[in-house]
Amino acid sequence: MSDAEKREEERRYAERAEIDGSFLNDPLRVLNPTPAAVIGTDSTVADAVAAMQQRRCGCALVVEDGAVTGIFTERDLLLRVVAAGAPPDATKITEVMTNGPECLTLEDTIGFALHKMSVGAYRHLPVVDETGQPIGIVTQQSGVRYLAGFFPIDVINQPPKSYQQKPPRNQYGG
Repeated sequence: MSDAEKREEERRYAERAEIDGSFLNDPLRVLNPTPAAVIGTDSTVADAVAAMQQRRCGCALVVEDGAVTGIFTERDLLLRVVAAGAPPDATKITEVMTNGPECLTLEDTIGFALHKMSVGAYRHLPVVDETGQPIGIVTQQSGVRYLAGFFPIDVINQPPKSYQQKPPRNQYGG
């Protein structure tokens, strides 16, 4: 490694050391919540799956009078429909959705959203306005992408199957 490369690596590590976690206090709006698949309470599972396919997302928000009353996820599809042998075109979404899902607002922090996802084992959380109308969804994937942006060198330079390899020794004691 040349002297210039060593100095550049030292600068990168110094930058990384300055990160103090304050980015967890950023509002959710910086994640640009993904537009959600939205269906009504009179929909069937087949309608929900079609809406999810169209939006290319893993959940559908169920609304009544414009406000989110439920969420239907891929997990619900597997555990409550497929495993039960329920016919998707004849099963009402209200029979298999998760009622009263945890919701976020654009002003909630990223740290708060990640905490809710971690504690509740959620992969998707609805983002709503002050009246409960859906704005979009925040996913675990969007949270991880945001966090990885603060550690690009560490994330990008991970070797394959790193759990089986010894980490390389470097001048920083690692």
